[in-house]
Amino acid sequence: MHIRQAEIDDAEELARILNSIIAEGGKTAIDTPLSGPELAEWFITGPHCISCLLADTDEGILGFQALERFHADLPHDMADIATFVTDRARGSGIGRSLSHATAAIAEENGVQRIRAVIQRSNEDAIHYYRSVGFQDDTANMTSSSVALIRPTAPGATLRMTSPSISPSALRDD
Repeated sequence: MHIRQAEIDDAEELARILNSIIAEGGKTAIDTPLSGPELAEWFITGPHCISCLLADTDEGILGFQALERFHADLPHDMADIATFVTDRARGSGIGRSLSHATAAIAEENGVQRIRAVIQRSNEDAIHYYRSVGFQDDTANMTSSSVALIRPTAPGATLRMTSPSISPSALRDD
């Protein structure tokens, strides 16, 4: 497996992955399939994008993870994360590998905390994020979503208060 930055030429394949996850239902808050150009704007080239890493194998791309500052009300030291892994590759360690690489890129870009906002019904995603060091951010949870945060630096203390984030501004991923 090779972890690398996504490029514009990867957008169509990443859209196929995302759209298959949308079709599964309950795995992402994104409910409308995206075209390759739309996916590129959302996750690769948009002004809010920090990084979009993908896991490339002999079998093709099996997952990707985006780091972005989509919400203007995010504290300056925080970014959102979104992870998408094909159904056949879940549980294989791809998400964990992407997570480690994304945390390093986040730290290099001055991001001290990474936030994941997940639909409360997506127990697999909640378990995954907790398994890679995310902790509940109870102040920013809603009846339909769970907010999880982790520091980017190993051994860093997590500051759980996020006063500038309103729960209504959270986007489930």
